[in-house]
Amino acid sequence: MTTADATGIGQTGATLSASYTGASETPREVGFEWGTSADNLNNELYVDMGSGTSGSFSGEITGLSTSTTYYYRAYILVGTDKYYFGGIKSFTTKSESTTDDLGYLVCLEVPAVSISGKMASGSEEKGRGYMWYRYLTTDTNRAVATHTYSYNGRVVRNYTVMLDGSKKAPVWTAHAMHNSIWPDNNVGRNDNWVDDPAFTGLGNWQQDGVNGYSKGHLVASNYRQTSKEQNAQTFYLSNQAPQLQNGFNDSIWNQLEQAVKDSSPTDSDTLYVVTGVLYEGTPQYSDGIQIPSHFYKCLMKCSFSSPGIVSGAQGCAYVFTNTKHSNSNYSTGLVTIDSIETRAGFDFFPRVPEEYQEKAENGTSVFIL
Repeated sequence: MTTADATGIGQTGATLSASYTGASETPREVGFEWGTSADNLNNELYVDMGSGTSGSFSGEITGLSTSTTYYYRAYILVGTDKYYFGGIKSFTTKSESTTDDLGYLVCLEVPAVSISGKMASGSEEKGRGYMWYRYLTTDTNRAVATHTYSYNGRVVRNYTVMLDGSKKAPVWTAHAMHNSIWPDNNVGRNDNWVDDPAFTGLGNWQQDGVNGYSKGHLVASNYRQTSKEQNAQTFYLSNQAPQLQNGFNDSIWNQLEQAVKDSSPTDSDTLYVVTGVLYEGTPQYSDGIQIPSHFYKCLMKCSFSSPGIVSGAQGCAYVFTNTKHSNSNYSTGLVTIDSIETRAGFDFFPRVPEEYQEKAENGTSVFIL
């Protein structure tokens, strides 16, 4: 029996997960014991019957108190009275000061964010049924927003972005790729750069290009070809930073973007992508805007044994100076995710289970085409 880390932790609830192998027969019952003390797990969350001699399961507990630590362990019942238990784990519910569910900020790849105040939201397009969601952060110059769109009658997350108002550029973007959820329908490029509606109320935080540089997408236009509305969101001004065109944007960076696109999974894997900029060395400016010294892309491909249950992960990252490059071989920029975390000052992929996250972030598994 293996008790997994809790996910989806909010003010009053959390999702518990576990797995088991080598049972002598299909369990009659699987679930969790939980409570506010490791010595007194006096509550039970029944999940279901087992699904064979090996399997995984998860369930949600609700009605919890805010700012409270809870302990839990998984169990299975085999036969008439043979109970088997996983190890005891714990989690702490969020405080009342966070008055809204973090929602899309708890996606696997979204970097850890220190938020401030209540969530704001609004329509992506007037009269449409999909929204943007924004939080301010404890850094008063930064805010983070998630964009959604509607496709085949359901609302789908597009990407999440952190914007730096002092630099008028994104710090990072985070999104997932899978050919079934975000299919390539070849809808083309919108090519109409507009203000991001999620940040328009914060002041003059967005810029419409600077002299000598292209508007370099962080979430590439060709990553989002499912619908015209989806692609149009990649042309929000919050999704671009000044990027040298000749010898970089049109060369090595373009080759990397295409390799990532070509590696979008079709099976039970999902590819998670964090793209960002660094400001290192002597600051360079154009039109009063500081120019990023580097662009990076962190990649983690996760496998799932069942919905929501990560069973493995591979990771690597690429980083390049924002200068002209003599060739388009993106493999020259291969580094570890850990090294980018150190330079950028963020914890990437924080909700990938630690047993898989650590190895993936320390590795350079080349799984893109």
